[in-house]
Amino acid sequence: MKKYIDPDNQRYVYYIRETLNGYGIQVLNVDRDERYPLTPAIAYKNGLTLPEDFRCNCSAGEKAELEAQLENLATTNGMIEIEQD
Repeated sequence: MKKYIDPDNQRYVYYIRETLNGYGIQVLNVDRDERYPLTPAIAYKNGLTLPEDFRCNCSAGEKAELEAQLENLATTNGMIEIEQD
């Protein structure tokens, strides 16, 4: 699973997580160890630019499409992929 972080604001980590209805892009607040779904309101609060036609959630069969959405979000906002443990 790929995870991304903004090198200028390392407080938040963005990744995909399995949900009840499929998958969703999640935000980890590293300082508080809190996880929550990425929504347009959260993106605005975190200073992110959402790409056109951006989706934060998908059904189980569309996981690859959501991974592409996460990569596009990272590219649009200058995020870098972080190493996995």
